[in-house]
Amino acid sequence: MVESMTGFGRAQVQADGYSVDTEIRTVNNRYCDVNIKLPADFQFHEPVLRSRLQQQFGRGKVSVTIKLEQTGGEKTRVRVDEEMATAYHQMLLQLGRKLGLSTGPGFSDLLSFNDIFIKASMDEEKQLQILQKIDETVQEAADKTVEMRRDEGKALAGDLLERIDAIETITTSIQGTSGDRIVAAREKLQERITTLLSDESYDKDRLELEIALLADKLDITEEIVRLNAHLRFFREALQANASSGRKLNFLMQEMLREINTIGSKAYNADIAHQVVEVKEIIEIIREQIQNLV
Repeated sequence: MVESMTGFGRAQVQADGYSVDTEIRTVNNRYCDVNIKLPADFQFHEPVLRSRLQQQFGRGKVSVTIKLEQTGGEKTRVRVDEEMATAYHQMLLQLGRKLGLSTGPGFSDLLSFNDIFIKASMDEEKQLQILQKIDETVQEAADKTVEMRRDEGKALAGDLLERIDAIETITTSIQGTSGDRIVAAREKLQERITTLLSDESYDKDRLELEIALLADKLDITEEIVRLNAHLRFFREALQANASSGRKLNFLMQEMLREINTIGSKAYNADIAHQVVEVKEIIEIIREQIQNLV
């Protein structure tokens, strides 16, 4: 069954005094574009997560936000790099003198330099525990997102099938109208032949050419057959397990090509109106399938 590219999933877990909260949002995108926001201590794990998510989602813009908060136990220890802070202070003093500033740098000026603050590194064992919890929440959030995408895809597939049925109904009507139109055209041609036969100077070769051209212009059998085949392939693609967004888009292009050809051969007001109706349905379907994987 087809899958939408729009989805959301969230997972949260507690891990030894820490809370890991992961949110995943997906929207339309031609390719699989994964953007991950990880806590600073775990940014090294980004390539691994990106590879996993690309395999799971296939297509769409995937935004992943992973938050890590302390909920208890030992608080994070932070110290000031006094040597670095002194160097910054001296630099600001020298710059102030060079610019002729009347006031020197204050404490608030030093706070803008983040690298003067050093956070105590997390021990390896705790980092490994939290990393496992990050993997757990990412997988759970991804599974929920996929479930939502499949639910939306199922609903969209139902709507698409109804529109495909509508195209098939109109196509059948066009085929019936076309048959009546060919009979009428043949009668008119026979009248013209009778008129020409009364004139001994008529061009027999010219008449045969006109008959051949008229038959080619009026006959839409091949177009109807191909259009019905595309409708059948469309239904099969909707029910397939593999991603089918690109295939469905290609089929819509081919359907539009056939209905345009039918329209160019119409020479009939009823068929022309029905062709416009089919083209409107195709345009709606083309917009809808842009959201499919």
